[in-house]
Amino acid sequence: MPKSQYTPSTRAIWLMRAYYLLWTGAGGFIFPFISLFYKQQGLTGTEMGWLGTIGSLVSLVSAPLLGRLSDNISNPRRLLQFCLFGSGLLIALLSQQTSFLWMAAIVGLEAFIGAPVYPLSDAQALTITNEKDGYGSIRLWGSLGWAITAFTGGWMVERAGLVTVFIGYAALYGLCVLLLQWIITPSTRPAKDDAPRPSLKTLISSLVSDRALIGLALALAVLWLTENGRQRFETIYMREFGASDQLIGWAFTYPALMEIPLMLWADRLVRKFSAGRLLAIGILLEALSGLVVVIFPSLTSLLFMRAASGLYYSFYAIASVAYTVERAPASQAATVLSLYFVTLGGVIALLASPLSGLIFDRGGAYPLYVIAAAGALLAWLILIATQSKPTQKPIPEPTPVIPLCP
Repeated sequence: MPKSQYTPSTRAIWLMRAYYLLWTGAGGFIFPFISLFYKQQGLTGTEMGWLGTIGSLVSLVSAPLLGRLSDNISNPRRLLQFCLFGSGLLIALLSQQTSFLWMAAIVGLEAFIGAPVYPLSDAQALTITNEKDGYGSIRLWGSLGWAITAFTGGWMVERAGLVTVFIGYAALYGLCVLLLQWIITPSTRPAKDDAPRPSLKTLISSLVSDRALIGLALALAVLWLTENGRQRFETIYMREFGASDQLIGWAFTYPALMEIPLMLWADRLVRKFSAGRLLAIGILLEALSGLVVVIFPSLTSLLFMRAASGLYYSFYAIASVAYTVERAPASQAATVLSLYFVTLGGVIALLASPLSGLIFDRGGAYPLYVIAAAGALLAWLILIATQSKPTQKPIPEPTPVIPLCP
């Protein structure tokens, strides 16, 4: 049923918060240590970049396809459960590989199954939010999960090796599959089963007619293109300054702890001001914190930027989703989120991943921070120049010859 006719229960909201605790927490196990794992297995920076490229190439196709399917089936939870199970299994398998070719095959398959988890999870969460319990009140539990696992992940790696974080990731994804059994959310499918559904081409035509969404796409493209390398090699740069595994884990823990109150604040700021304005502030803060590392390269500066990320990422995480969804055509949230945050991100990563790996191999991590700071400033300028008030308008009615599936 449409969200306007659906009243989410307190139980459903709390279960979704628990889901975000586990789901985002799984990423806290893997993200801080995946580059260290690749380096331990003997991969070069260029090979690491190609793994990112392979994953991006696959995900830019799979995410909109599965997002589209999720928007048009009566029980999208089943699709999300399948993606979670497959991703957890493949990540566990990745931990046992030493060959680049086998890693590439597993990364590609995991991208096809796992990439849609992000937009599908957000789409599920958005169906049960309300004025009192906004998206930020759910998303902050993901930050708590990340804080817990990033810290414990560093402790586990120091005592039992990198394989433990892969096992932890798979275990938490398995728990997410089970938890989704008890989360009841409304279907976003049109009320009439025989109603014609717009083709993907029609949906995209509606998106490109919105000046603000075009500006958002350009700003995100610049931001992701320039920050890819900084994020990919951040832990290796910290290790070069003498950071231990435990300190690296802690560096990804305290920003996540900061995000818990900050995401509630971001919810209020979105309602008080606007999602677009808050997103611009978040990107500007990222640029300024990056400049600190550029001017004063040291472990202290890196830890400062990690702390600042608690603030700017909170604004970005809440405002970027809100800004996209508030302008998306009705009942197409999962598809639009997939197009913007997976497909567009995948296209950018196709260029950025091998390029950043090449830059790292030839000049180290420092030039990547210079590029990232400049890119964030440019993204901020693009965003503030293209913002406008949202116009809630439905996508154009498709003609009868448009097929039910794109």
